[in-house]
Amino acid sequence: MTELSLSLAGKLPAEVAIVGGSGKIARILTELLVADGVDVRSIVRSEKHAEGLRALGATPVLCDIEATHADELANAFGDAEAVVFAAGAGPGSGAARKLTVDLEGSKKSADAALLSGAMRFVQISFIGAQEPTPEIEDAVFAAYWDAKREADEYLRSVALDWTIVKPGGLTDDPATGRGEVTFAEMDRGVKTRRADVAELIRLTLADQRTVWRDLSVAEGDTPLDEAITAAVQAAPQSH
Repeated sequence: MTELSLSLAGKLPAEVAIVGGSGKIARILTELLVADGVDVRSIVRSEKHAEGLRALGATPVLCDIEATHADELANAFGDAEAVVFAAGAGPGSGAARKLTVDLEGSKKSADAALLSGAMRFVQISFIGAQEPTPEIEDAVFAAYWDAKREADEYLRSVALDWTIVKPGGLTDDPATGRGEVTFAEMDRGVKTRRADVAELIRLTLADQRTVWRDLSVAEGDTPLDEAITAAVQAAPQSH
């Protein structure tokens, strides 16, 4: 996306903290933000990720969101004006860690953002997360669904300028800079490229029109900045 597309919407925060900075979307977002001149504080729990994040231009900050308290996490955010919650227990983790990372980690991050004064908060969720968890045999995925729904519900109750970004099934295909974006509910089963999710978050951080909104995104043909504008124009103006 171009510098013009950002200038139409607003200005990026000078410093952004990314919780779960070693994840795939987070790393792509880091590269984008660093290229924009944004200072990125990458919150990770392991030193093994630090060197790679420094190579991307981020400042790695060691903080285990499962073990820490909100006030300690607030200190890790430093002077960040915005927080992106991109953490997740990840594949191979059990149901218990969906609770401690995807739910409690999110809630703790929102609380920490309030404490630190980082009022802009973007959280990655998934299309359909607001729905009741279906009856499925996969207990771990059911726990993940429960955790994300409750985490999103909590964020909506907090006095932050939040946006919940909800992609479809994630792929590692190259970025297109294009997609379908809506504030309305979107049917599950669609795909979304991780690289395009990162670009959408970049745009969202600079766009106050997305505050207090759930923003679903799927693959599509519309440039993402134009897709956001189309979503704004189509949505009821409730705020």
